[in-house]
Amino acid sequence: MRRPFLRYAALYVMAELAAFALLVWAVGLGWALVVVAAVFLVGVLLAATQLKGQVAAVRQARRNPQGAVTDGVLVGIGSALVLVPGIVSTAVGALMLAPPTRTAMRPLASTMLTRGLARRVGAVNINQFLGPISRTPAGRGDYIDGEVVEGFTDSHPARPRPAIVRPGDV
Repeated sequence: MRRPFLRYAALYVMAELAAFALLVWAVGLGWALVVVAAVFLVGVLLAATQLKGQVAAVRQARRNPQGAVTDGVLVGIGSALVLVPGIVSTAVGALMLAPPTRTAMRPLASTMLTRGLARRVGAVNINQFLGPISRTPAGRGDYIDGEVVEGFTDSHPARPRPAIVRPGDV
């Protein structure tokens, strides 16, 4: 559990340092600091406006609850990424917060959310709770809920029941 986290943290630090070094190389240290501060402020303002809009959208989400949940997850992750220091994380968070790119990210995010939930929960038909994500159902299809009744059927009253052998009987 600790190793993947350390790998992702090291990858994050390397990406942020590389992006900042490239920015310093391109425009100089003073302007690089101005760009980092400006991107952070724009991200915080975008996060504040999108969080307010998302709260209002969740209250009225009776028509498309799955879209509201996915948008809420994207806005939450985007807001967290904006608050994490660095150019790359702030830019990715701002892309998640902007409505046009969030609309484009929604199918990917809902697929990833569904797969991650199915991997952790196990054999649960998530589509019955979230609605169909694609045109074709991902589950096994329809099923009939019933019970097995021991004994003979009406069509074969004289047919004997097969013997059941259990592991302890052998």
